[in-house]
Amino acid sequence: MSAGTSGGKITGGPGKPQPESTPTSPVVSTRNGKPASVHSDSGSHKFNLKDLLANGPKLARRSSQKSASSRKSDSDFEGPAGVAKSTAGDSATSLSKKYGVCQKVAIGKGATSVVRLAHKWDRTEEKLYAVKEFRKRRKNETEKQYIKKLTAEFCISSTLHHPNIVETVDLVQDEGQHWCEVMEFCPGGDLYAAIKKGGMSESEVECCFKQILNGVGYLHSQGVAHRDIKPENLFFDTKGQLKIGDYGASTVYRLPWEATIHMSTGLCGSEPYIAPEQFLGKPYDARLVDIWACGVVYYCLHFQELPWRAAQPQTDTLYAAYATACANSNTSISACPPTINNLSPRACRPLIRKMLEPDPNHRACIEDCLAHSWIKSIEVCHDVPNPHHVHSSARALAHSQLRDIERVRSVSFNYLGDRN
Repeated sequence: MSAGTSGGKITGGPGKPQPESTPTSPVVSTRNGKPASVHSDSGSHKFNLKDLLANGPKLARRSSQKSASSRKSDSDFEGPAGVAKSTAGDSATSLSKKYGVCQKVAIGKGATSVVRLAHKWDRTEEKLYAVKEFRKRRKNETEKQYIKKLTAEFCISSTLHHPNIVETVDLVQDEGQHWCEVMEFCPGGDLYAAIKKGGMSESEVECCFKQILNGVGYLHSQGVAHRDIKPENLFFDTKGQLKIGDYGASTVYRLPWEATIHMSTGLCGSEPYIAPEQFLGKPYDARLVDIWACGVVYYCLHFQELPWRAAQPQTDTLYAAYATACANSNTSISACPPTINNLSPRACRPLIRKMLEPDPNHRACIEDCLAHSWIKSIEVCHDVPNPHHVHSSARALAHSQLRDIERVRSVSFNYLGDRN
């Protein structure tokens, strides 16, 4: 892959969420009379791939964070959560009886939950599930408040059915009275792991991106905005099909019978992917927040790095330089700022520029993205009989995980046979 104009290498191991860090103020310098290169606290900003992979903002696993205002304000408009009291699964039926025994080792961790693998089998069928175990109720929240938060996420995700959306199966309590959301298991791992491993072809990158947009397009058609699009929340199945998961920050911006768009408030998501308007403390269109995040994800896919630490010009010089370029009266600069002028293919640049438009009033919507000629030209591997690419990293991880599960199953059956 070609080098970008900012960013850094991928760090952090799979399954190890890292807390959000507060970015320090980088320093701007000039170099050989060319546009100013930028230095962040983690290293220099250069046009060299080796240096780019060693310095700059690092693409690290980040746990979603919701501000107090987000948790309060978005609950004012409940959407489907208002009917949550009748949609949760039968908690009287144990989790293990319905979906099998959960492994002790977590396959994923977040700020408010842990995800474990459950596998249930009999002599005719074996099924695998990802079980998201939610945190316990805090001392300062009532049982009603706690259940409302859990069921709100479930009531949104359980209504979504699309090839690029993680399927939500049930909401139950386990034997320890922990609330658990049961979902389909995606053995190919998340997009973060694939980016971290490196070596993705341009066709793979484009295929991933188109699938993300297809998933977001479906969400928006259902009146749902995700608000936490990032590589850690994008998962692969065994065929390289990419699926959007984790709806803890999602919101319903329009109910099916409504024509009015409900604006969102509050800061949520992971800092490098948060749109600039979210930092202003004013109501915003959650759909456009998703578009911005998708643009950042494409940058990460292409360069294996982040374009900036946070879209705040006061604290992040990388973003400040980008926003300034976007506002430049010289259209040759504003139409393709240095941050994205090394993206490839060349046809992607106008679209990514519109997706990463600092002014949400002029940002592309999902319909614009899906209608773009470049997006239309992208081949999605699982939609054609003989694709020109495969997602090798996701497939390798999927086959490895499935082999490990098969070994566990064999040991269990042998043990049961000896007992009998």
